[in-house]
Amino acid sequence: MKSNYTLFTPGPVDVPAEVLSATAGPLFYHRDVAFGDLLGDLTDNLKKLISARSCDIFYFTSSGTGGMEAACCNLLSRNDRPIVAISGKFGERWLELCSTYGIEPDVVRAEYGRSITPDQIEQALRRGPGSTVILTTLTETSTGALNDIRKFGEISVKYGAYLVVDGVAGVGADACPQDDWHVDVLIGASQKALMTPPGIAFVSLSKRALLRVNDSDLPKYYFNIKTYEKYRKKNQTPFTPAITIINGLKKGLDIILEHGVEANLDKHREIAAYVRNRACGMGFELMPESPSNALTVLKMPPGKDSTVIIKEVKEKYGILFANGQGDLKGTIIRIGHMGNYTIEKLARALDALQAVVGQGGQ
Repeated sequence: MKSNYTLFTPGPVDVPAEVLSATAGPLFYHRDVAFGDLLGDLTDNLKKLISARSCDIFYFTSSGTGGMEAACCNLLSRNDRPIVAISGKFGERWLELCSTYGIEPDVVRAEYGRSITPDQIEQALRRGPGSTVILTTLTETSTGALNDIRKFGEISVKYGAYLVVDGVAGVGADACPQDDWHVDVLIGASQKALMTPPGIAFVSLSKRALLRVNDSDLPKYYFNIKTYEKYRKKNQTPFTPAITIINGLKKGLDIILEHGVEANLDKHREIAAYVRNRACGMGFELMPESPSNALTVLKMPPGKDSTVIIKEVKEKYGILFANGQGDLKGTIIRIGHMGNYTIEKLARALDALQAVVGQGGQ
Protein backbone atom coordinates (compact mmCIF):
# COMPACT_ATOMS: atom_id res chain seq x y z
CA MET A 1 0.00 0.00 0.00
CA LYS A 2 1.37 3.37 -1.01
CA SER A 3 1.36 6.14 1.60
CA ASN A 4 -0.40 9.36 0.69
CA TYR A 5 1.98 11.63 2.56
CA THR A 6 5.61 12.77 2.62
CA LEU A 7 7.54 12.15 5.81
CA PHE A 8 8.77 15.13 7.81
CA THR A 9 9.17 13.01 10.94
CA PRO A 10 12.39 12.49 12.91
CA GLY A 11 12.69 8.92 11.64
CA PRO A 12 11.98 7.17 9.52
CA VAL A 13 12.71 9.92 7.04
CA ASP A 14 12.11 10.63 3.39
CA VAL A 15 14.49 8.40 1.37
CA PRO A 16 16.19 9.42 -1.92
CA ALA A 17 15.11 7.54 -5.04
CA GLU A 18 18.68 6.27 -5.59
CA VAL A 19 18.70 4.66 -2.15
CA LEU A 20 15.30 3.05 -2.67
CA SER A 21 16.55 1.68 -5.99
CA ALA A 22 19.58 0.21 -4.24
CA THR A 23 17.33 -1.60 -1.76
CA ALA A 24 15.36 -3.07 -4.67
CA GLY A 25 18.40 -4.67 -6.30
CA PRO A 26 18.91 -8.42 -6.69
CA LEU A 27 19.34 -10.37 -3.48
CA PHE A 28 22.65 -12.18 -3.02
CA TYR A 29 24.01 -14.70 -0.54
CA HIS A 30 25.43 -13.24 2.67
CA ARG A 31 28.31 -15.74 2.62
CA ASP A 32 29.29 -14.77 -0.90
CA VAL A 33 32.38 -12.66 -1.54
CA ALA A 34 30.12 -9.93 -2.95
CA PHE A 35 28.53 -9.39 0.44
CA GLY A 36 31.93 -9.22 2.13
CA ASP A 37 32.97 -6.54 -0.36
CA LEU A 38 29.75 -4.62 0.26
CA LEU A 39 30.14 -4.72 4.05
CA GLY A 40 33.79 -3.74 3.80
CA ASP A 41 32.97 -0.74 1.60
CA LEU A 42 30.12 0.27 3.91
CA THR A 43 32.43 0.15 6.91
CA ASP A 44 35.04 2.28 5.13
CA ASN A 45 32.38 4.87 4.34
CA LEU A 46 30.95 4.87 7.84
CA LYS A 47 34.37 5.29 9.44
CA LYS A 48 34.89 8.39 7.30
CA LEU A 49 31.51 9.84 8.27
CA ILE A 50 31.92 9.37 12.04
CA SER A 51 35.72 9.75 12.17
CA ALA A 52 36.16 6.28 13.64
CA ARG A 53 39.61 5.54 12.27
CA SER A 54 40.66 3.33 15.20
CA CYS A 55 37.28 1.72 15.89
CA ASP A 56 35.58 -1.53 14.89
CA ILE A 57 31.99 -1.46 13.63
CA PHE A 58 29.35 -4.14 14.14
CA TYR A 59 26.02 -4.38 12.30
CA PHE A 60 22.72 -5.69 13.64
CA THR A 61 19.48 -6.31 11.80
CA SER A 62 17.36 -4.24 14.18
CA SER A 63 16.19 -0.75 14.98
CA GLY A 64 18.49 1.64 16.81
CA THR A 65 17.21 0.25 20.12
CA GLY A 66 18.84 -3.06 19.23
CA GLY A 67 22.16 -1.24 18.98
CA MET A 68 21.54 0.34 22.36
CA GLU A 69 20.79 -3.05 23.91
CA ALA A 70 23.92 -4.51 22.32
CA ALA A 71 25.97 -1.75 23.94
CA CYS A 72 24.39 -2.40 27.34
CA CYS A 73 24.69 -6.17 27.47
CA ASN A 74 28.25 -6.21 26.09
CA LEU A 75 29.79 -3.32 28.05
CA LEU A 76 28.12 -3.87 31.41
CA SER A 77 28.32 -6.55 34.09
CA ARG A 78 25.98 -7.43 36.96
CA ASN A 79 27.83 -5.42 39.59
CA ASP A 80 28.38 -2.30 37.47
CA ARG A 81 26.81 1.03 38.35
CA PRO A 82 26.75 3.01 35.10
CA ILE A 83 25.74 6.65 34.80
CA VAL A 84 22.53 7.14 32.80
CA ALA A 85 22.00 10.68 31.52
CA ILE A 86 18.31 11.39 30.87
CA SER A 87 16.98 14.45 29.05
CA GLY A 88 14.10 12.80 27.19
CA LYS A 89 12.39 9.54 26.23
CA PHE A 90 15.50 8.03 24.65
CA GLY A 91 17.56 8.73 27.73
CA GLU A 92 14.79 6.92 29.60
CA ARG A 93 15.38 4.00 27.25
CA TRP A 94 18.91 3.59 28.63
CA LEU A 95 17.35 3.33 32.09
CA GLU A 96 14.82 0.73 30.88
CA LEU A 97 17.61 -1.35 29.34
CA CYS A 98 19.61 -1.29 32.57
CA SER A 99 16.51 -2.34 34.50
CA THR A 100 15.96 -5.24 32.08
CA TYR A 101 19.41 -6.61 32.97
CA GLY A 102 18.99 -6.01 36.70
CA ILE A 103 21.47 -3.13 36.84
CA GLU A 104 20.89 -0.11 39.07
CA PRO A 105 22.52 2.98 37.54
CA ASP A 106 23.32 6.41 38.88
CA VAL A 107 20.74 8.59 37.11
CA VAL A 108 21.47 12.14 36.00
CA ARG A 109 18.46 14.13 34.78
CA ALA A 110 17.67 17.32 32.95
CA GLU A 111 14.23 18.81 32.46
CA TYR A 112 12.78 17.87 29.08
CA GLY A 113 13.95 20.50 26.60
CA ARG A 114 17.21 21.07 28.42
CA SER A 115 20.53 19.34 27.82
CA ILE A 116 22.61 17.43 30.35
CA THR A 117 25.45 19.68 31.50
CA PRO A 118 29.07 18.51 31.56
CA ASP A 119 29.14 19.41 35.27
CA GLN A 120 26.34 16.92 35.95
CA ILE A 121 28.42 14.19 34.31
CA GLU A 122 31.53 15.14 36.27
CA GLN A 123 29.67 15.23 39.58
CA ALA A 124 28.27 11.74 38.90
CA LEU A 125 31.75 10.44 38.10
CA ARG A 126 33.06 11.84 41.37
CA ARG A 127 30.33 10.01 43.26
CA GLY A 128 30.76 6.68 41.54
CA PRO A 129 33.42 4.00 41.11
CA GLY A 130 36.32 4.33 38.71
CA SER A 131 36.19 3.12 35.12
CA THR A 132 32.42 3.33 35.00
CA VAL A 133 30.25 3.54 31.87
CA ILE A 134 28.34 6.68 30.87
CA LEU A 135 25.17 6.03 28.84
CA THR A 136 24.01 9.19 27.09
CA THR A 137 22.42 10.60 23.95
CA LEU A 138 23.76 12.86 21.20
CA THR A 139 20.40 14.06 19.87
CA GLU A 140 17.38 13.55 22.13
CA THR A 141 14.72 12.94 19.48
CA SER A 142 11.80 13.41 21.86
CA THR A 143 12.71 17.04 22.64
CA GLY A 144 15.24 18.04 19.96
CA ALA A 145 17.92 18.75 22.58
CA LEU A 146 21.60 18.30 21.73
CA ASN A 147 24.10 17.17 24.37
CA ASP A 148 27.70 18.37 24.52
CA ILE A 149 29.38 15.05 23.71
CA ARG A 150 32.78 16.65 23.15
CA LYS A 151 32.82 17.89 26.75
CA PHE A 152 31.48 14.56 28.00
CA GLY A 153 34.38 12.86 26.22
CA GLU A 154 36.97 15.13 27.82
CA ILE A 155 35.52 14.41 31.25
CA SER A 156 35.33 10.66 30.64
CA VAL A 157 39.03 10.60 29.76
CA LYS A 158 39.83 12.50 32.96
CA TYR A 159 38.07 9.85 35.07
CA GLY A 160 38.91 6.77 33.01
CA ALA A 161 35.23 6.23 32.18
CA TYR A 162 33.74 4.64 29.06
CA LEU A 163 31.50 6.98 27.06
CA VAL A 164 28.58 5.31 25.25
CA VAL A 165 26.52 7.55 22.96
CA ASP A 166 23.15 6.92 21.36
CA GLY A 167 23.78 8.71 18.07
CA VAL A 168 20.81 7.20 16.26
CA ALA A 169 19.15 10.53 15.42
CA GLY A 170 22.27 12.67 15.40
CA VAL A 171 24.84 10.82 13.29
CA GLY A 172 24.99 12.52 9.91
CA ALA A 173 23.18 15.65 11.11
CA ASP A 174 25.16 16.69 14.20
CA ALA A 175 28.92 16.47 14.56
CA CYS A 176 30.19 13.57 16.66
CA PRO A 177 33.69 12.55 15.53
CA GLN A 178 34.17 9.39 17.53
CA ASP A 179 37.96 9.26 17.84
CA ASP A 180 38.43 12.99 18.36
CA TRP A 181 35.71 13.28 21.01
CA HIS A 182 36.79 10.14 22.94
CA VAL A 183 33.53 8.27 22.37
CA ASP A 184 34.07 4.61 23.23
CA VAL A 185 30.80 3.37 21.76
CA LEU A 186 28.74 5.18 19.13
CA ILE A 187 25.38 3.75 18.09
CA GLY A 188 23.56 4.62 14.87
CA ALA A 189 20.81 3.32 12.61
CA SER A 190 19.88 3.40 8.96
CA GLN A 191 16.55 5.25 9.10
CA LYS A 192 17.57 8.74 10.20
CA ALA A 193 20.15 11.10 8.68
CA LEU A 194 21.73 8.21 6.76
CA MET A 195 18.68 8.36 4.46
CA THR A 196 17.85 4.65 4.34
CA PRO A 197 14.77 2.60 5.30
CA PRO A 198 14.73 1.05 8.80
CA GLY A 199 16.42 -2.28 9.42
CA ILE A 200 20.10 -1.81 10.31
CA ALA A 201 21.72 -0.61 13.54
CA PHE A 202 25.46 -0.24 13.96
CA VAL A 203 27.67 -0.14 17.04
CA SER A 204 31.14 1.34 16.66
CA LEU A 205 33.56 0.38 19.45
CA SER A 206 36.92 1.80 20.44
CA LYS A 207 39.71 -0.71 21.04
CA ARG A 208 39.43 -0.27 24.83
CA ALA A 209 35.67 -0.80 24.68
CA LEU A 210 36.17 -4.00 22.69
CA LEU A 211 38.53 -5.25 25.41
CA ARG A 212 35.90 -4.50 28.06
CA VAL A 213 33.43 -6.69 26.15
CA ASN A 214 35.47 -9.72 27.19
CA ASP A 215 34.71 -9.02 30.87
CA SER A 216 30.93 -8.66 30.59
CA ASP A 217 28.95 -11.33 32.45
CA LEU A 218 25.46 -10.36 31.26
CA PRO A 219 23.46 -12.90 29.21
CA LYS A 220 23.25 -12.35 25.45
CA TYR A 221 22.96 -14.37 22.30
CA TYR A 222 21.88 -12.48 19.19
CA PHE A 223 23.65 -9.31 20.39
CA ASN A 224 26.87 -11.03 21.57
CA ILE A 225 29.65 -8.87 20.13
CA LYS A 226 32.24 -11.58 20.80
CA THR A 227 30.40 -13.71 18.24
CA TYR A 228 30.16 -10.79 15.81
CA GLU A 229 33.87 -10.07 16.18
CA LYS A 230 34.78 -13.48 14.73
CA TYR A 231 32.75 -12.69 11.63
CA ARG A 232 33.67 -9.00 11.43
CA LYS A 233 37.24 -9.95 10.60
CA LYS A 234 35.88 -11.67 7.47
CA ASN A 235 33.51 -8.79 6.59
CA GLN A 236 30.52 -10.93 7.51
CA THR A 237 27.79 -11.11 10.14
CA PRO A 238 27.06 -14.26 12.17
CA PHE A 239 23.35 -14.24 11.31
CA THR A 240 21.44 -13.39 8.15
CA PRO A 241 21.48 -9.59 7.81
CA ALA A 242 19.06 -7.26 6.04
CA ILE A 243 21.11 -7.43 2.85
CA THR A 244 19.00 -5.05 0.77
CA ILE A 245 18.97 -2.41 3.53
CA ILE A 246 22.75 -2.68 3.82
CA ASN A 247 22.95 -2.09 0.07
CA GLY A 248 20.78 1.00 0.46
CA LEU A 249 22.80 2.22 3.43
CA LYS A 250 25.98 1.99 1.38
CA LYS A 251 24.32 4.13 -1.30
CA GLY A 252 23.12 6.65 1.26
CA LEU A 253 26.66 7.03 2.61
CA ASP A 254 28.01 7.33 -0.94
CA ILE A 255 25.71 10.32 -1.46
CA ILE A 256 26.77 11.97 1.80
CA LEU A 257 30.48 11.46 1.20
CA GLU A 258 30.23 12.71 -2.37
CA HIS A 259 28.75 15.91 -0.95
CA GLY A 260 31.41 15.99 1.80
CA VAL A 261 31.16 15.36 5.55
CA GLU A 262 31.54 19.00 6.57
CA ALA A 263 29.34 20.24 3.73
CA ASN A 264 26.66 17.78 4.84
CA LEU A 265 26.78 19.12 8.40
CA ASP A 266 26.66 22.69 7.07
CA LYS A 267 23.55 21.79 5.05
CA HIS A 268 21.84 20.51 8.18
CA ARG A 269 22.74 23.68 10.08
CA GLU A 270 21.37 25.85 7.27
CA ILE A 271 18.13 23.90 7.01
CA ALA A 272 17.64 23.90 10.79
CA ALA A 273 18.13 27.67 10.94
CA TYR A 274 15.60 28.17 8.14
CA VAL A 275 12.95 26.02 9.82
CA ARG A 276 13.40 27.75 13.17
CA ASN A 277 13.28 31.24 11.70
CA ARG A 278 10.07 30.39 9.84
CA ALA A 279 8.50 28.74 12.88
CA CYS A 280 9.32 31.65 15.18
CA GLY A 281 7.89 34.01 12.58
CA MET A 282 4.67 31.99 12.79
CA GLY A 283 4.47 32.53 16.54
CA PHE A 284 5.86 29.21 17.72
CA GLU A 285 8.32 28.80 20.58
CA LEU A 286 11.18 26.32 20.30
CA MET A 287 11.32 23.62 22.95
CA PRO A 288 15.05 22.84 23.32
CA GLU A 289 17.55 25.35 24.64
CA SER A 290 20.40 23.78 22.65
CA PRO A 291 18.73 22.32 19.55
CA SER A 292 20.00 19.55 17.32
CA ASN A 293 20.22 20.14 13.59
CA ALA A 294 18.35 16.88 12.95
CA LEU A 295 14.90 18.16 13.92
CA THR A 296 12.97 21.15 15.18
CA VAL A 297 10.57 20.79 18.11
CA LEU A 298 7.86 23.42 18.49
CA LYS A 299 5.75 24.13 21.55
CA MET A 300 2.07 24.54 20.80
CA PRO A 301 0.49 27.96 21.37
CA PRO A 302 -2.19 28.14 24.08
CA GLY A 303 -5.39 26.44 23.03
CA LYS A 304 -3.78 24.46 20.20
CA ASP A 305 -3.51 20.65 20.16
CA SER A 306 -0.70 19.24 18.03
CA THR A 307 -2.61 15.98 17.51
CA VAL A 308 -5.37 17.87 15.69
CA ILE A 309 -2.96 20.02 13.69
CA ILE A 310 -0.76 17.12 12.59
CA LYS A 311 -3.82 15.20 11.42
CA GLU A 312 -5.17 18.16 9.45
CA VAL A 313 -1.81 18.90 7.77
CA LYS A 314 -1.55 15.26 6.74
CA GLU A 315 -5.09 15.04 5.38
CA LYS A 316 -5.11 18.39 3.57
CA TYR A 317 -1.54 18.62 2.31
CA GLY A 318 -0.04 15.10 2.38
CA ILE A 319 2.67 16.14 4.85
CA LEU A 320 3.31 14.24 8.08
CA PHE A 321 4.96 15.79 11.13
CA ALA A 322 5.48 13.90 14.40
CA ASN A 323 3.61 14.35 17.65
CA GLY A 324 5.14 14.39 21.10
CA GLN A 325 5.71 11.19 23.04
CA GLY A 326 4.30 10.27 26.43
CA ASP A 327 3.33 13.35 28.44
CA LEU A 328 4.39 15.60 25.53
CA LYS A 329 1.72 14.21 23.19
CA GLY A 330 -0.53 16.99 21.99
CA THR A 331 1.81 19.73 23.26
CA ILE A 332 4.57 19.76 20.62
CA ILE A 333 5.20 19.22 16.93
CA ARG A 334 8.43 17.54 15.86
CA ILE A 335 9.65 18.39 12.37
CA GLY A 336 12.36 16.08 11.06
CA HIS A 337 14.83 17.56 8.58
CA MET A 338 17.72 15.12 8.65
CA GLY A 339 19.05 13.62 5.45
CA ASN A 340 17.10 13.99 2.20
CA TYR A 341 15.59 17.45 2.77
CA THR A 342 16.04 20.85 1.19
CA ILE A 343 14.86 24.33 2.07
CA GLU A 344 12.42 24.11 -0.86
CA LYS A 345 10.82 20.93 0.53
CA LEU A 346 10.62 22.38 4.02
CA ALA A 347 9.17 25.66 2.73
CA ARG A 348 6.20 23.73 1.34
CA ALA A 349 5.79 21.82 4.59
CA LEU A 350 5.90 24.99 6.68
CA ASP A 351 3.48 26.73 4.34
CA ALA A 352 1.05 23.89 5.03
CA LEU A 353 1.59 24.17 8.78
CA GLN A 354 1.04 27.92 8.67
CA ALA A 355 -2.17 27.52 6.69
CA VAL A 356 -3.58 25.07 9.24
CA VAL A 357 -2.46 26.88 12.37
CA GLY A 358 -3.66 30.21 10.98
CA GLN A 359 -0.87 32.24 12.51
CA GLY A 360 0.60 35.36 11.01
CA GLY A 361 4.24 35.63 10.02
CA GLN A 362 6.54 35.27 7.08
